[in-house]
Amino acid sequence: LHAFVVGHGVKPSHMGRIWKHVLAHPECPLDEIPGIPDRIRRPLKQEFAALTSAVVQVRESGVDGTLKLVLRLQDGGEVEAVLIRHTGEPEDPDRRQADRCG
Repeated sequence: LHAFVVGHGVKPSHMGRIWKHVLAHPECPLDEIPGIPDRIRRPLKQEFAALTSAVVQVRESGVDGTLKLVLRLQDGGEVEAVLIRHTGEPEDPDRRQADRCG
């Protein structure tokens, strides 16, 4: 993104505005991000994609709410991600890891 904005003669300070808007509004077309120079709107939409991965599968553990996600990447490959929810409290040493993971 840095090379893109500098290459189009735009101040790098616009990168933060672009990132924040894409994260807050992923459905917004890139050429409609408010507050960016008009000269980068069309090339931004042509050269970048806000989202290139998709969630294919979600499984939630009934034990602790851990989420296992299968994500399909831009190239068609798939990866698994695990989101572990925790309270910050120390774990009970009497529980086996297999019981905690579900």
